[in-house]
Amino acid sequence: MMSLLKRYIAKSVLNATLVTAFIIIAVMFIITLLGELKNLGKGDYGFIDVMSYVLMRLPNDVYQFLPLLVLLGCMIGLSIMSSHRELAVMRASGFSVKQIIQATLTTALIVILSVSLLGESIAPNLSQRAEMNRENAQNAGQAVVTSGGVWMHVDNNFIHIRHKVGRTWFEGVTRYQFDNNHQLQVAYYAKSLRVKDKQWVMNDVVKTEFYPDRTRSQSYLEAPWDLKLSVSMLNVAEVEPTDMSLPRLHKYVLYLHKNGLQASAYQYSFWQRVFQPLASLLMIFLAIPFVLSTLSTAPLSWRIVVGVMVGFSFYILNALLGQMCIVYQLPVMMAALLPLILFGGAGVYLMKKVVRF
Repeated sequence: MMSLLKRYIAKSVLNATLVTAFIIIAVMFIITLLGELKNLGKGDYGFIDVMSYVLMRLPNDVYQFLPLLVLLGCMIGLSIMSSHRELAVMRASGFSVKQIIQATLTTALIVILSVSLLGESIAPNLSQRAEMNRENAQNAGQAVVTSGGVWMHVDNNFIHIRHKVGRTWFEGVTRYQFDNNHQLQVAYYAKSLRVKDKQWVMNDVVKTEFYPDRTRSQSYLEAPWDLKLSVSMLNVAEVEPTDMSLPRLHKYVLYLHKNGLQASAYQYSFWQRVFQPLASLLMIFLAIPFVLSTLSTAPLSWRIVVGVMVGFSFYILNALLGQMCIVYQLPVMMAALLPLILFGGAGVYLMKKVVRF
């Protein structure tokens, strides 16, 4: 009997979570599509490219709202059962609040682990691929983004950048300079290309000049960069922290630290994603008291409104703390943990009013 009731609660919560996920996906699809249509016609960027970009970005964008999805799914599933007096009948038949919580937590944990696995393995790769395809289409051949770096075409020059550290720091830069007859004249390889005193400068440079009967190579510690890079070129292959897998993001943070660069934004994103499954689980401690105690007599629509407000408050607080980490140099791990402590503490407090542990 008890096992049957647990399965029924799990089914109700799971169905509500799937419906909530479908609604969130539909809303985010429309919002992203409308925002992306303004880029339609840039270069070779057509409507099919727009649709492909939006669909490939969608899994990663939805994954960012996992805590809100779990919160609303549990609240709606339990609220429907409560409005039909099913939870009251269960409790009257000997099914305790603790057992209701256990069944809800078990279901939520399965959802969280499944979505987190997909969100950290498949979604970042799809999102990065979407950005690469969009950049390639919009630049119409002037820049091509590949897994091995970026190729750019500027005047009679072809430039390959192996790794982009930031808008003013490139590494592994190779430049091929051709004449008007498409004959290779000079090739440069620079270990890095950086802005120094408001000018682009190549570091650890090897310059190779090509003649009809020979080549000549020279090495320089520094050499000026005489090509102008446009803003659109500088934005090519700009990878956001959310578009990186966790292992890649961790390596990138270590790389920035090694080179003495600002890494707070990437560190915060890393710890935020590490703690996201825990944050999603803590949302259950808010959902259950809302249904069984605080909002037990409120209509379903009002409970949904409260759930959305709580979920977005958590999302906004995370975004705010991320910016504060950059501006005020706050401890990154503590900033990532603070929303969990605040919302988890509120959930435990409300839960104690429902169940005496």
